[in-house]
Amino acid sequence: MEDYTLSVPEGDSKAIALLNYLKSLDFVQLTKTENGDWWNQISSESKASIQRGIDDLDNGTSHSDSDVRNSVRQKIINAKNK
Repeated sequence: MEDYTLSVPEGDSKAIALLNYLKSLDFVQLTKTENGDWWNQISSESKASIQRGIDDLDNGTSHSDSDVRNSVRQKIINAKNK
């Protein structure tokens, strides 16, 4: 089963009517999400990736933007010279 997110303005009467119609369908399950923290709306894979990045920063195993750019530039140059 695939999950989809639908955002509608709270005061929009057409949106409320649509949600009420969707609630009446047997195959549709609606759950209200809080509009608060984006962290609660991202996948566990994204959360794990962010945590790995934080761990890298904490452990000093991160790379500066210029280091990454220089590395990529060097790889492109090496690939052209082959």
